[in-house]
Amino acid sequence: MGQKDPRQIQAELAMPFAPEDLEWRLQKVVEARELGIAVPYVTNRAIMSRLDDVVGPENWYNEFKPWHGAGGKDAQLCGISIRFGDGWITKWDGAEDSDIEPVKGGLSDSMKRAAVQWGVGRVLYNMDVVFVDVEKRGKTWYIKKDQQERLDYAYLKILGKLNLTPAPAGGLRPQAEPEGGGKNPAGQGKLAEASSGKAGGNPAGGSKPKGAAYIIRQARINKGMNSGSTQLRLESSKGDKLDAFVRGEHPELAVGVILANVKLEKRQQDTIIYYMLEQYEIADAQPKAA
Repeated sequence: MGQKDPRQIQAELAMPFAPEDLEWRLQKVVEARELGIAVPYVTNRAIMSRLDDVVGPENWYNEFKPWHGAGGKDAQLCGISIRFGDGWITKWDGAEDSDIEPVKGGLSDSMKRAAVQWGVGRVLYNMDVVFVDVEKRGKTWYIKKDQQERLDYAYLKILGKLNLTPAPAGGLRPQAEPEGGGKNPAGQGKLAEASSGKAGGNPAGGSKPKGAAYIIRQARINKGMNSGSTQLRLESSKGDKLDAFVRGEHPELAVGVILANVKLEKRQQDTIIYYMLEQYEIADAQPKAA
């Protein structure tokens, strides 16, 4: 686990997650108004990635045990163990089996609760009540798809009040400055390799893009009530990653696309820092797997 002390591990485990690492569920529905209260949870995939990042995959494990409640639903217990020196510490929590895929739901939820015991996602308990528009499909109520922007905003707003900044999706590395303003983090790949043809190359043997260049690592279109936006995770030639937004829906800005002559404008909302993609040229795209 290197030289990390328990306090450092605790702080890194408790870092807020990116909005992409959250899933939202309906806690209550007012059917007559087609309105619901949504609550966030950290996905199990993000929890596992966080544990891998902080302590290393060889220094933690989980285990499950069935738990039969007296007269109630069957439930699952999850224990997450982390190595400290020559010993292990395990923290347990449990959850009832769900109505859909009962045991799987119980396993998933019990791991989420056990992770909270270690501080993972505990910041979500500070969330205010979030109302969302809902729709009924069959006999089940769902959050409408166009509510994602509202949910992301509510989450980032509470982080701003707490003077916290979310970690990038899938990792703990802090937000980077645009290309030219930061150092290359150790162990990160370089966009120069992708631009030179090792990961797709330029079409028709063209030259490398001039000026600031980024490759799109993640892309998502947010459909708002009146207008949409496109949310991107960009990686620079130095391996730095940052989040950027583009006004409107841009399906051509897909994963693997290389952008040249990029102009980014830094914005800040409370304590949340992000970038607006004001100018770019599409230079290349990595081939998609079949």
